[in-house]
Amino acid sequence: MPTSTPDMLAEADVRFLQYRLEVIGHWPASTRKTVMTEAISRRLTSIARYTYPASAHRDLHALSCQLLDDIFARQH
Repeated sequence: MPTSTPDMLAEADVRFLQYRLEVIGHWPASTRKTVMTEAISRRLTSIARYTYPASAHRDLHALSCQLLDDIFARQH
């Protein structure tokens, strides 16, 4: 049985969060959608803080912002 490393777990978590963003991206504007988006964004930030070195935070933050922008740009 393969052993999961913290990096592998973080990568799987990020992929799942991307899926969740895609799902809620199709929801109509609502308080629930806003709260879910904020929760996912906070989780991505948390993963970045504990998984990646400090020098990569800016890049990861930019990528997570781009991911959010891409998801919600498709709605318009």
